[in-house]
Amino acid sequence: MNVERDGSVDLEELSVLVVDCQATGANPQQGSIIEIGWARADGQNDTGCRLRVETRVLELPPDIQIPARVQRVTGISPGDITAGQDPLEVWREILSIAAVIAQENGMEKCPAIVHFAKFEIPFLLDLHARVSSGAGFPLSAVCTHEISRRLFPDLPRRSMRAMAGYFGRPLANFRRCHEHVEATAFIWRESVRILQRRHDIRTIEDLWQWLAQPWKGAGQTRVYPMPEEARAGLPDQPGVYRMLSARGDVLYIGKANSLRQRVKSYFRKGSRHAEHILEMLSQARQLEVTATGSALEASILESDEIKRHNPPYNRVLRRDGRSVWFASPDLVSFSEMPGAGHTVGPLASLDAVQGLAAIKQIMQTGSLGEADMELAIAGLGMPVDQAPEIQVIVAGYAAFLDRHKTRLRSATPERFLFELGRELWILRRMEAATNVEEPAQFELKSVTVRSMTPDAVCSIIEANIARGTHEIRMARWLLLLAESAIGWEEHDGQRMKRFIIVLEKGQVLYRRDNSADELPVPPGHRSTLKARQRVFDLMTLDRLRVITTEIRKMVQSGRRVELRLGPGHEVDCGGLKKIFTGI
Repeated sequence: MNVERDGSVDLEELSVLVVDCQATGANPQQGSIIEIGWARADGQNDTGCRLRVETRVLELPPDIQIPARVQRVTGISPGDITAGQDPLEVWREILSIAAVIAQENGMEKCPAIVHFAKFEIPFLLDLHARVSSGAGFPLSAVCTHEISRRLFPDLPRRSMRAMAGYFGRPLANFRRCHEHVEATAFIWRESVRILQRRHDIRTIEDLWQWLAQPWKGAGQTRVYPMPEEARAGLPDQPGVYRMLSARGDVLYIGKANSLRQRVKSYFRKGSRHAEHILEMLSQARQLEVTATGSALEASILESDEIKRHNPPYNRVLRRDGRSVWFASPDLVSFSEMPGAGHTVGPLASLDAVQGLAAIKQIMQTGSLGEADMELAIAGLGMPVDQAPEIQVIVAGYAAFLDRHKTRLRSATPERFLFELGRELWILRRMEAATNVEEPAQFELKSVTVRSMTPDAVCSIIEANIARGTHEIRMARWLLLLAESAIGWEEHDGQRMKRFIIVLEKGQVLYRRDNSADELPVPPGHRSTLKARQRVFDLMTLDRLRVITTEIRKMVQSGRRVELRLGPGHEVDCGGLKKIFTGI
C-alpha cells in the first residue's frame, strides 16, 4: 500500500473517511462482505454531534450463505441479504465520496480510518479490483488498532470495544457497521488528541513517520485503567461487585464469597482471564460493591442486578430477549402468560420443550416420512439448513425407536419420554459429578453435519428428550420453591452461622442471621398452582434457579440445608439429594 507524503494538513482538520465491514469469513478467499458502513469525519468531531453514517447490506454471491454464527453476532438475517444491494454499485458510491475528501485535503488519496485494517482492507481491495479496471486503490488506510497498540502497549486489550470503552464510550453487544463507524471515529478523535499531547504528532505526515518506526511491543506487566485506590479497602465478606466505565455505565456484575479476594484476583499479576473479561478490564475505571450477609444472598442479588442493568460483559442471567414460557398440557402451543390452556411452566428454554413435543408427535404417529421432515428436524433442535440428509434423519429416528422398542410396548409415549428423560439426565449428572453448576444444556460430543450418522441422530434425539423433560421437572420444583423457607449453614470466616430466608411469590420476604429458630411456615404455602405461576417473570425465574444451584452446591458439599414448604412438609439434606438427582 502506498504511503502518502503530501500530508501537511493538521490531523484535527484532516477530512477522513471512516470505514467498517462485516463479512462471512476472515478474508476474501473465505468469505464476502455482508455489510459496509462509512462516514466523513475529522479529528474535531464531537461525541455529542452524531456523524452521518451510511450503511449498506450487500447481496452475496449465489454460492455463499451467511453462517449462523455471523447471524447471531450481527443480527443480519438471510432475508436482509436477499434484499441487499450490489456490492460493486456500493463501492462506486464510496469511491465518489473518497474522491471528494481527497480533493478537499489536497491529497492524491483519501485517508481511510479503519480500526482493524488487516481485516477490512483486503476486502476493499478485492471490491476495488472488480470495479477499477486497473486503477490504483484510492484509500490510504490508518489503522486505529495499530495506533492503540503503540499508545497503550500495556493495556490488556485494544479491540474496538476495548478502546471505545477505555475512552468512555462503551459499545453494545450488537455488532453492526453503524455503531462501529461511530466508535472508530470516536477512537480516532481521542487518539489524535493523545498523539499531539504525547508525541507532538500534528499532521498525517508525522503520523506516517511514527507508524513506520519499529514497535517495541507490549511490556510484561498489564496496566489497568482502574486505579488501585478504587479497589482498595474492600470487605472480606460476601457480596456483589460492579465494574463501571469512565462515565458510570455498568460493564460487569459479579458475586463473591469474599469481595476483597475476588476483586484482587482480577488485577493480580499472572492472573488468567477470558478474552471478554480482559476487554472489560481495559475499560473499567470505577468499582461499586454491595456486601451481603451470606454467599447465597450475594448470588440472589447478582441475578437481580444483572437483570436490572443488562451489563454487556455478563454472559449469563442477562435479559437478551429471553422470556418465561408456559405450555399446553400436550406441549403443542406456548404462551408467555399462564392460563387455562397453558398450565405447564414456568419454562426457561422454549426450544428444549418444543423439541420434546416434536419427538412426542413423531412417536405417536409411529412412522416418519419425507412429509414429516420439518417436525423431525424440530425434534433435533437444529436449523433446517444445518440438518443432515433426509435419509440419515429417517434412519436415526428408526434407530431410536428400535433401541427402545421393548419399553415402548409397555408405556404410553408420554410416560416413556419422561421416564427415559429422567434416566438420561441422571446419567448425565453422574458423568459430570464434579460440576455442581446447573448445566445449561445436555452436552453432546461435537458432530458435524457431514459426519452425521443415524447413531449420532439417535443420540441427539435422546439428548433433547433429556433437556425437554428436565425443563418440565425444573418448572415443578420452582413452583414449590417460590413459596418456601430455607435454612442453611455458612462459614463467615470465623465460625459457622445459620441463616434463614423466607420466600413469598418468588422473592425474599425476610431473612434471619445466625438464627437457631425452627424454620417458619412460608406464608404463601396455600397458594394455588395458578397463583404461583402468575408471579413468574424472568427475574423471578432466574432468581429461583440461582437459589436452586446454590442449595445444590451446599448439599453436595455436605453442609446442612433444610427446606420447608408448609406445615408438616419439611425436606432435609437427604430429601434434597433425592430431588436434585432428577433436576
